[in-house]
Amino acid sequence: MGKRTRERRNRRQRWEAARAYAGARERRKAAGARAREQRLTADGSSPAGEASAKVFAGLGVLMLVFALVGIPFLILDSNVPEVQTALGIRGTPGTATVLSCRAYRVRRSTRYDCEARFVFEDPARAPIVIKTVADVEVGETFPAAIGPQGDQALPTGARGVWRAVPVMSVVLLTPAILLFCLGLLMRSRTMKIGAGVLVAIMAAAVTTGLTLGR
Repeated sequence: MGKRTRERRNRRQRWEAARAYAGARERRKAAGARAREQRLTADGSSPAGEASAKVFAGLGVLMLVFALVGIPFLILDSNVPEVQTALGIRGTPGTATVLSCRAYRVRRSTRYDCEARFVFEDPARAPIVIKTVADVEVGETFPAAIGPQGDQALPTGARGVWRAVPVMSVVLLTPAILLFCLGLLMRSRTMKIGAGVLVAIMAAAVTTGLTLGR
């Protein structure tokens, strides 16, 4: 009789211990869930935080698209007429002789206004005095063309080509940014190096064009 009583008491104690252990485990799970929820809320992953994150992600995508497409397009669109004139595709051809250059201050920089005597290739047209580019010297003569707007004589020939190189090299900006972003997302060192090579080529083209186009 006493033996059976002890067995029942032992079984009850084991059952109570197992029940207490299960309860403690459930409490630990609940506490962990609450802690994770608090961390998510603190990190901005609550419903409001997720909405804000989506908004910022959308703005980031728009900025990236603008950087990839908008900036090169704006630069090229604003300079295409001058580039076409410098390359001899558009404009009225002739020869320019620099008559004078006047320096003036704009904030902390110095700018120059230069005028040239422009002789048209068409002998039926009389020479005119017109503005020209700033990086010239008085008395200098060079082949030029009047741009579509008719207010400036731009160098043509080899000098015009080199002056157009820095503007045309801007087209490398889009693939460089794209490669760099893909390199970050895919953790590809090769893509990052490729982006750096494109930027280096663009910088070299700008430097060379500005040097030889003077």
